[in-house]
Amino acid sequence: SPSATTGVIGNIQAITAVVIGGISLFGGRGSILGAFFGALIVGVFELGLRMAGANPQWTFLLIGALIIAAVAVDQWIRKVTA
Repeated sequence: SPSATTGVIGNIQAITAVVIGGISLFGGRGSILGAFFGALIVGVFELGLRMAGANPQWTFLLIGALIIAAVAVDQWIRKVTA
């Protein structure tokens, strides 16, 4: 049966993948190839956590930490190049 949280992890994974791939949350930058590599990184990261036997809640938390780190790096790059 469906629930209110169905698909939430998929949304977080997709956003994390494109941000890691170099697509800015503020628009104007990015490529399809970068998004592909970002999705590959997130997929390998999640698979590694699953194979290590990590709790699914920890996986969700660490993917959230990845997106925070990716946005921080994106902001730092914007500041350095400005």
